Amino acid sequence: MSPVAETGPETLSSSVGLFGVLALLVGNAIAVPIFVLPGPLAGEAGPALVLAILLAAIPASFVVLYNALLGSAMPVAGGLYVYISRLTAPFWGFLVPFTIPLVAWASLLVTATGFAEYTRTFFDVSPLALIYVLLAFVLVVNVIGLRLVTQVQLGFVVGLVAALLVFILPGLGAVDGSNYTPFFPDSGAFALAVVALFYPFLGFGLLIELGEEIDDPGRTIPLVLGLGIGIVAVVYVALIAVLVGVVPYTELGGEADLALAAATFLPWWGPYVVAAGAMFAVVTTVNTTLLVFSRTLMRASRDGILPSALAEIHPRFQTPHYAVALLGGPPFLLVPLADEIVGLSTFIGLASLTAYFFCAIGLWNLPREFPDHYATAPFRLRRYRGLLLAVLGGAAATGAFWIITLLQQPVVGIVLVGWFVLAYPYYRYRLRKRDRLETYETMTSLDAHERPNDRDRADDTGERRT
Repeated sequence: MSPVAETGPETLSSSVGLFGVLALLVGNAIAVPIFVLPGPLAGEAGPALVLAILLAAIPASFVVLYNALLGSAMPVAGGLYVYISRLTAPFWGFLVPFTIPLVAWASLLVTATGFAEYTRTFFDVSPLALIYVLLAFVLVVNVIGLRLVTQVQLGFVVGLVAALLVFILPGLGAVDGSNYTPFFPDSGAFALAVVALFYPFLGFGLLIELGEEIDDPGRTIPLVLGLGIGIVAVVYVALIAVLVGVVPYTELGGEADLALAAATFLPWWGPYVVAAGAMFAVVTTVNTTLLVFSRTLMRASRDGILPSALAEIHPRFQTPHYAVALLGGPPFLLVPLADEIVGLSTFIGLASLTAYFFCAIGLWNLPREFPDHYATAPFRLRRYRGLLLAVLGGAAATGAFWIITLLQQPVVGIVLVGWFVLAYPYYRYRLRKRDRLETYETMTSLDAHERPNDRDRADDTGERRT
């Protein structure tokens, strides 16, 4: 069994309950990618996009299962990094925080572009100005703190769901079956769409990154994940079925095509409602993008593998403000790259699923490395039955994503591999700055407050970590 550190650093307070977590999750998953990506992808892949979203849900289901199992057994801040470093190998775990800035910047650029496209439905404003305003707003909100983010999220999720229902319910009755033919106009574009559409499902990784801030995480995380994947999958399939069913795919290709489709079967106000929903989705997406990734950087910094400033918590707002600034600042300089929506989405999906592949290996090692956590987890699978199938299924999905990407957009795979290669010398540099044995022990152990007995005692007494 890996050791558990007896003393730990300053931790974040547990403050978010079941409904707050569900709002954060749904708002992060049913978010701007599903408003922005279907138009450009349908313009190439055609009606087969409905099948693409179903296939993308397969690896997403594995991700949800991994999150539920690991989040139930080991609820910690910066979950994905912790799971891989503790359960697979320290260097593979280090790749998570090292790659997170690229993924976060790409996510913010995709989101900000969607915000600009849909906002222009209401106002004739420069897209660049809208992008900069949104990035600034989200940066400030995430520095202020999680509680405010949750309050903002609850309001915008209500508006988001209402807008989606206005589009989907009448749209299902307006579908023209002839628009579904030909179903497969471009098989290569269809395969790439499967990879790109994995990106909208990544909101389910939110919970394992915020485990330290969730009330009763061992039970809340699996419950919310189960509810969330059901809601999101139904909404995604219905939304895309309406889009390609009411407009011929040859007329699609833009980021704001959902509003275009709404105009074909709703009154004059229909496109405005859809555009408003997209704007709500934008805010919920970028809120949680910085929220989740900053916690991972914070935890890696606690371990000493990243600069210590990234672990500092603001004395007033109780947020990792330097980590938030690292993630939210550089996108201001990268705005000219925001037009590559499909390429950015493919990169995000491939990088994320690769990380979850290493996470799956860690899940397999969990019963051996931390048997107490595995034994006391409210939700777990038998190792040589369900657990083995889950790991093999995730590995197959990851391999398929790499093959598709290298065939359709090889530059994305090359960039990701090149970034992993660059990570190694920096990793060795960080090790030289510290005692190697101490760093290794830190990166393969858990903090004292993350022991099962300590968590149970805190739950029983109503204690909060400070």
